[in-house]
Amino acid sequence: MGPSFDPTALRTGPAQAIGATASAQAASGANSDSEFIEAVALESGLLAEQSQLADSTVLVLLEQFYGLKGKLIRIPTEKDETFRLRNGGETYLVKVSPTDEDPAIVQLQTACMDHLERTAPELPVQRLVRSLGGDPQVLIPAPEGPFDRVLRVMRFMPGDLLATHEASAGQLQLVGSSLARLGLALQDFDHPRADRLLLWDLKHFHRMRPLLDHVDAQQQRSLAEDILDRFDEIVVPLLDTLTSQVVHGDFSPFNILVDPDRPDYVTGIIDFGDVVRTPVIFDVSVTMANLLGADPASPWKHALHVMEGYRGIRPLPHPELEALIVSAQARLLLRALITQWRASQLPQRRDYLLSHSKPDWDRLAATAAAPAPRLPFTP
Repeated sequence: MGPSFDPTALRTGPAQAIGATASAQAASGANSDSEFIEAVALESGLLAEQSQLADSTVLVLLEQFYGLKGKLIRIPTEKDETFRLRNGGETYLVKVSPTDEDPAIVQLQTACMDHLERTAPELPVQRLVRSLGGDPQVLIPAPEGPFDRVLRVMRFMPGDLLATHEASAGQLQLVGSSLARLGLALQDFDHPRADRLLLWDLKHFHRMRPLLDHVDAQQQRSLAEDILDRFDEIVVPLLDTLTSQVVHGDFSPFNILVDPDRPDYVTGIIDFGDVVRTPVIFDVSVTMANLLGADPASPWKHALHVMEGYRGIRPLPHPELEALIVSAQARLLLRALITQWRASQLPQRRDYLLSHSKPDWDRLAATAAAPAPRLPFTP
């Protein structure tokens, strides 16, 4: 048998919003962009060393608070400890937040999923499993670290990732329309921590120039500087006027489940870990960025199919469309820059991380070499 737990030592239910974290306060008072990046990265959970709970401990917690037993399989992820639990004929996804993530931010993600289940049950969004006490999450005291940890259980969604499927033009339009419907369902959602600081949020992209210090290749650096310059010129002047709301934040091919035999194609939307209030075009940018350069002969084609599907459900004003083209490239560049930076922070993983950033640089170069799309957009 595993270790036992005193249920009175744990608190269940929604975590209270506890105000700005130290990293958020540091970011607001940062005197330089470099200080800002460090502070936002800390709040985004990209700097701290993560400690792991023993699998046996997780199993005890699952039985105690959810009445679940079964076989636990650990899934490697960037921040959360993530597991697949097989319980008879049922399969669940189990997540435990790290000790450096404010439970109020986790509760933002939980509240977002709850909102969608109540107000848009037709959307194929991953569903939370309630604890025996009827709560969507369980708060676990952590002996080390600034915050308690949050345990959540979700229904496991079967299906193929969009990343593993060669989608047709029509299927990519369905991806775009699914994102638009998701955004519309979140228009009236709000939360005390919706304005969290997130390194992946393009609201902050214009402050990311210090990351260029970690780019050694002159050709890559020139490409990055050009995208940063165009973002400053076209997007930054619009930041205060762009339509903003809480968005999924990571509608990427690795968080979209599809079935080519289904007429609606998109059968699952997972991972709400990057939920944030930001301009809606930055939400579209994530999906487009992941498709830029997928066809070297026509680098913009796949991304524009997604955008057309999105616009068919949720039209965008002309200035926002122009900004979207730049922000799609900016999002792909941001991923390459963050990967380069993390390689400098984690020398033991440098080669691995740099190998993963190379395709992004290649796709950015292919996209930059192709004629930029013009209004009206055509694939």
